Amino acid sequence: MSETNENSVLETETEETSGAEKTYTQAELDAMVQKIADQRVSQALKTAEKKNAAKVKEAERLAAMNESQRYEYQLQQREQAIAQKEQELAMAENRAVASGILADAGLSAKLVGLVVSDNADVMNENIKLLEKEFKASVKAEVERRLSTSTPKKNLPPDQAITKESFSKMKLSEQAELFRTNPELYNSLVRK
Repeated sequence: MSETNENSVLETETEETSGAEKTYTQAELDAMVQKIADQRVSQALKTAEKKNAAKVKEAERLAAMNESQRYEYQLQQREQAIAQKEQELAMAENRAVASGILADAGLSAKLVGLVVSDNADVMNENIKLLEKEFKASVKAEVERRLSTSTPKKNLPPDQAITKESFSKMKLSEQAELFRTNPELYNSLVRK
């Protein structure tokens, strides 16, 4: 009975090729699952081998050294680790300082990644340059927008401004009318 189960057709996985469905037997399905599992295990083993290769080289290097060389090597490794931690700490402090300087300059603290440096002088120059260029860019854009004329409300030629339409205008529109056509403004106010 188990033989008939293995050879029975399973319709769990279908493959559409030229509009026809393909069915797989239990043995074919098991083979495909086994193949995928083997690939994943192989990948995991290769990853583990790469990670362990560095540790093996380190152990071989230590084994080849005598006691004083081993001590010197371990001391060097610790000094390198300390230097790296100090550098990370200095960068974190510089990030905090740069964030404060950017905030004082009126710039977003999100720009800190653009200016932070391990050297304080370089960082300050980067901040000054960013501030200068940012302000120049904003100024140019403001001037460009201000140089364009404001859109005027165009009335059809046959429609004149009446006292009623004047009273419904916003104060800013009334002020604009006063600037552009003071005679019409005075006549509408006196009615």
